[in-house]
Amino acid sequence: MSAHLLIDIVIGGAILGAVYSLVAVGLNLQYGVTRILNVAHGDFLMIGAYLAYFSFTLIHLNPYFSIIIIGPSMFIVGYLIYSVLLRRMVRSSKSGEELEFRSLLLFFGLSFVIQNVALALWTANYKSYEVKSLGLLTIGGVDFEMNRIVIALISIGINVALYLFLRFSRAGVAMRATVDQPVGSQLVGINTATICAISFSLGILLTAWAGILLSIISPTINPFMGAPYTIIALVLVIMAGIGSFKGNVVGGFVIGYLSYITLRVIDPSLTLVVVYAVLILILLIRPRGLFAR
Repeated sequence: MSAHLLIDIVIGGAILGAVYSLVAVGLNLQYGVTRILNVAHGDFLMIGAYLAYFSFTLIHLNPYFSIIIIGPSMFIVGYLIYSVLLRRMVRSSKSGEELEFRSLLLFFGLSFVIQNVALALWTANYKSYEVKSLGLLTIGGVDFEMNRIVIALISIGINVALYLFLRFSRAGVAMRATVDQPVGSQLVGINTATICAISFSLGILLTAWAGILLSIISPTINPFMGAPYTIIALVLVIMAGIGSFKGNVVGGFVIGYLSYITLRVIDPSLTLVVVYAVLILILLIRPRGLFAR
């Protein structure tokens, strides 16, 4: 392996891993706190990408700044979805397993609805936009787009901010308590219904942010772009273990490096095959996840 290819893999894999960790962290938060299995995860990422595209093309809003507007808007959308579709389901489910199954069916149907509405509104044609290039960063004779590096740094920054929020804020402590001791949390006065709604909505916000960042570098914004990211997010949630923030970040970089090596060295068409192979290995070797407590 040449030195140039090695540098490309080390830096490129880290960039991809940082983005993957952000793609999955919203689903991990939703599933970890609420036990809701959102298989329409990638479709909300797709909506975030489209909102960034139209914000840029219609009102010339820089996508880096659109994060400030689109994120909170999608949080409200997530809260409405939880209030209308999920709140009664969560209350009536007698166990976490029942809630997982019922939410799986609900979001499987919702995924088809979102995709077909997007198809009717925006057609299946690929869309993309060009953000002003921030230049190139040369490392060891290998050029890397600064836009991709900035996106990776923003992804890491969002993950760090989420960790600090979960670790030190009152709402974050309530979320962790709800995961660890759902009955005990209610006994000490935590409104677990509100915490579940906030957790689900925050997961939608994080997913939309991931879609915005991916739209900057993706030439293929379309109604069906979310499906591969749903698979990647599910694999990372299983790899990390339920509600494991550290596992989500580490798993994101593992999948990122494996995907990038496959992309650059083996065959780009086999990238998802590698992701599926990792999923099978995890289920066989450690089905509770690498970082499950």
